[in-house]
Amino acid sequence: MNKQGVFISHITEERAVALLLKDHLQQAFSRNLPIFVSSDYESITGGDVWFAKIVEGVKSSSVIIVLLSPDSLERRWINFEAGVGVGAESTVIPVVVHGLGRNDVGHPLSSLQIRSLQSMEEARALIQDIAKKLELTPNESVDSDALIMHATQRTAASGWVGVEWNGGFLAVDGPLDKLLKREDQVYLEDMATALKADGFATYLANKHDLSRPIALGYRVVQITDGKTFRAEVVRGDVVLMARPEGSKK
Repeated sequence: MNKQGVFISHITEERAVALLLKDHLQQAFSRNLPIFVSSDYESITGGDVWFAKIVEGVKSSSVIIVLLSPDSLERRWINFEAGVGVGAESTVIPVVVHGLGRNDVGHPLSSLQIRSLQSMEEARALIQDIAKKLELTPNESVDSDALIMHATQRTAASGWVGVEWNGGFLAVDGPLDKLLKREDQVYLEDMATALKADGFATYLANKHDLSRPIALGYRVVQITDGKTFRAEVVRGDVVLMARPEGSKK
């Protein structure tokens, strides 16, 4: 199989960092660099068999970046994707984020050289690793501040952030990855009204280009019952995002 590009393995809660990393790599190398991110609305399209598409994406990528955090470290899916990458003889790079240290990573991933996105030096080292593997020359002037800021922030270990709405919950953060993903729900104006009334800033973003709102601290809002399901809130090509008022811009 002809290998090319990068696969970013991540859990749903770390979608923001994964998308920022994708944008960062494309700025550093080229907008045409193939980068597979399962949650970017592009790597997996409507009608695709998602499991097969992900396995194909791992096997066909030259570099597999595995985002590791206190929340994702023990997730089976993260370890599965890393294992498929090793078996396919791709270069697998564990990358620690959200306060996780290298010494926190156990076997088998600790046997690989671990990078971090929690300092400028480490972010640059990761770029150099990828440049060497892909035989590309990176743009050294890429701004890493937004990526490092989000990768350094610690995530809440439990609990929900958001507001009650119409018998459900509009979640800005929380243990969403554990819930079944349902079809997108239609955006209604009073969803934004409820979020604003409880101290959140809202944003209707193009769902194919979330890098800028994510860099400004916004997260995709999902409606959930907190127990069984989650669904993103969309209207056409836009998706509802929110952040607590006062978030750093």
